[in-house]
Amino acid sequence: MGYVIALCIVVLAAFVCTAVVLVRDGGEREARVFTELEPEQQQMLYNTPIEYEDESHQSWRQKGIVRNVTPRDDDDTADVEVMWYNAKPDETTRKKETNIERIAAKKKDVQAKGMHKGGVVTIRVQPGQGVTVVAA
Repeated sequence: MGYVIALCIVVLAAFVCTAVVLVRDGGEREARVFTELEPEQQQMLYNTPIEYEDESHQSWRQKGIVRNVTPRDDDDTADVEVMWYNAKPDETTRKKETNIERIAAKKKDVQAKGMHKGGVVTIRVQPGQGVTVVAA
């Protein structure tokens, strides 16, 4: 009986360690994808101005690049992946400088705003609430 309990503990510990390693990437994915961008696109993200929406500076608008648009088959939405440069990592939940945000958007909004892979969009960053695409 003691061997079974010890075996269960070892298996559980191995599972937890594997899960921690898989979840933690420290921004390597974003950094790798960022290096795949054209130098002009990288500079555009680095140099994008932050436009605060009000004097509280709680949310702002800036540019991002659409990495991918994947329509969902089961409803009228699409997943839009937007890469953006986080000029204020201390104020957002993501502490990395380059981020990839997956945003669910209505297909009609994706078409109306002309969102496509490689396209430049204006995003609204709201720390604690996420990122939304406001214009293309």
